[in-house]
Amino acid sequence: MNRNKKILTIAAVIILIFFVLLFFTNKKSENQFSINKNLNSLNLITHEGKILKANKVISSPSIFFFGFLNCPDICPLTLTEISQIIIKLGSDSKKINFFFVTVDPERDKVIEMNKYLNNFHKDIIGITGSLENMRKFLNSMHVYYKKIYIDKDFYTLDHSSQLFIFKKRGEFFGTISLDESENTIFKKIKSLI
Repeated sequence: MNRNKKILTIAAVIILIFFVLLFFTNKKSENQFSINKNLNSLNLITHEGKILKANKVISSPSIFFFGFLNCPDICPLTLTEISQIIIKLGSDSKKINFFFVTVDPERDKVIEMNKYLNNFHKDIIGITGSLENMRKFLNSMHVYYKKIYIDKDFYTLDHSSQLFIFKKRGEFFGTISLDESENTIFKKIKSLI
């Protein structure tokens, strides 16, 4: 009889541990940062005038850079660096999406973005959209950006300058700073492929 009580107690403890682990595992995945699952409802537009579909983003690992067309230095420099990364990756670059997302949809429309991105690698996909939908997307991506007025009619933007990396299926992987060594940058990117 004593032996049966021990077995039942051990079984109860194992079941309790299983449910506690299951609860915390589910909590972790619910709170994990990932690409907005409602992406399709935002009707974001690529620099080629196409609607950005969620399956395009989550079917491959993705690298996002957030900036704006009137940026005097950081954005063109970063897009040049992304272009070099794509070239150095060679055929492996086809396994990753590269996105340039505007933080200034008020001024950065499809036509302007298309002309601007002609200066960089053709595999970089520009993203814009309505003010409201871009605001929702940028907030869901936890991107810092702030309008700074130079005078009453002209503004610039302060914004995050690192690259955001997402795994296939849209889970956040980490960031890349262009201050990192080339070896570190490529190690991060190749770990996704």
